[in-house]
Amino acid sequence: HYEVTESGSQRYNNHKQYLQLSHNLALHLVHVVDIKMSAAGGHYEVTESGSQRYNNHKQYLQLSHNLALHLVHVVDIKMSAAGGHYEVTESGIHFRHEPPLPTPKNGQEFLERFQSGFNINILEKPSDNELVFELIGVDVSFANALRRIMISEVPTVAIEHVYMWNNSSIVHDEVLAHRLGLVPINVDPRLFDEFLGEDDEATDRNTIVFRLTVKCGKSKKEDEKLEKARRMRENGGGAGVAAAGGRDHEEEGGDNADTIMDQADLDKAARESALLYQSKHVDVIKLAQAIETPGRPYTRHVYSKDLEWVPQGDQSERFPNGIRPVHEDILLAKLRPGQIIELEAHGRRGVGKDHAKYSPVATASYRLMPRIELIQPVYDELAEELVNLYEPGVFRLEKCSEKDNDDHGTHRVKAVVHNPYACTMSRNYMRNATLKESIKITRIPNHFIFSIESVGMLPPGVILAESLRILQGKCRNLIRLIDESLEAEGLNE
Repeated sequence: HYEVTESGSQRYNNHKQYLQLSHNLALHLVHVVDIKMSAAGGHYEVTESGSQRYNNHKQYLQLSHNLALHLVHVVDIKMSAAGGHYEVTESGIHFRHEPPLPTPKNGQEFLERFQSGFNINILEKPSDNELVFELIGVDVSFANALRRIMISEVPTVAIEHVYMWNNSSIVHDEVLAHRLGLVPINVDPRLFDEFLGEDDEATDRNTIVFRLTVKCGKSKKEDEKLEKARRMRENGGGAGVAAAGGRDHEEEGGDNADTIMDQADLDKAARESALLYQSKHVDVIKLAQAIETPGRPYTRHVYSKDLEWVPQGDQSERFPNGIRPVHEDILLAKLRPGQIIELEAHGRRGVGKDHAKYSPVATASYRLMPRIELIQPVYDELAEELVNLYEPGVFRLEKCSEKDNDDHGTHRVKAVVHNPYACTMSRNYMRNATLKESIKITRIPNHFIFSIESVGMLPPGVILAESLRILQGKCRNLIRLIDESLEAEGLNE
């Protein structure tokens, strides 16, 4: 209500009634995604010195509470009320505003509007570690929140503590420990418990243990014999490849033997590199072989394959296939004869916001879906130039029918929009004055093409599902905090 005083008029809100009405509205909208209401809370007071605006903290908390309720049981939020589209011009990409949709009258209307517009589709899966999907009918704030959660809040397992027993290499203890931490571990973090604090005790439910014991002998033959013996102990005699590799090496001249013009070693190194690049199977023995330079002292390369998993408790039964690094060929250090590395590494769960080594994705990005319109038909040679040169993969050629003929004569083929997804928003077609007037390319502001590239610790589909679960957990936590605040103020009736 308004009161007129000597100093002017003053407006007062009934905060308790307003908050209760807003809370009741939120309860009706608990299964929808968004709320279209202004976040400008508070009131204005007119005094002798002028007008002043005061924010109401309780009202702001209630608005946040309403927004959190809408995100609990869904995966996305509706397009922002500020509608529009992105248009490609010669000078760049510009945003064109459009009239926004009217505010829903109630939660049911909003739910129906969202359900009719929201969609999620898997577009392609180029490899086991890549996933491309589209989010339709969502706001950029949600797409960016999902991206940030994937990068920094989806947990993984990585080496956290390294106990260095002996390190006589030239790599400092801190550097070696850091390199070990960056080695991705191929294990599901959901099977482990989180550390509640630094004083939490390490158990088989929250810790994995690796041991690294590597010594550089006098020659490669000596190291191969030791490696063969170790593999025979581990695999029960499955070291035939190592023995064969050792024999091949001996036949080609032994340890770093010089050759005339040095061609034999260069050819051998190139041949092995090509075979490793083209091979579909990981051969850890060949990966461990260093490319030697004739005449130099022998050097042993220490790879992530040298990490030995030490099961704790019942981990052998829980992980019958063992726990290994995602990649076996990550170079950790180089040793010269007589040098040795002995250490024990403990891995635990963590998230990317604490350290980048826990981030499960190499890249997580999105782009807006292009919208391509042919304002005027494009025929014949110009159509072929558009399809093959300016925008390959976006348009395709179709044979013209009789209705396509005009005053200019008959036409053979015409260009039609085939795959807007392949459009890179290039402006090359604008070099041609006719194509510039015939094609209009815009971007849909509520249609996102999302790309996920996993490091390998988790499949990209699991990363997406976990990020949505974490977002829902955040919303539930916000609802709980708001309920506690309202209850403390006596407004949650």
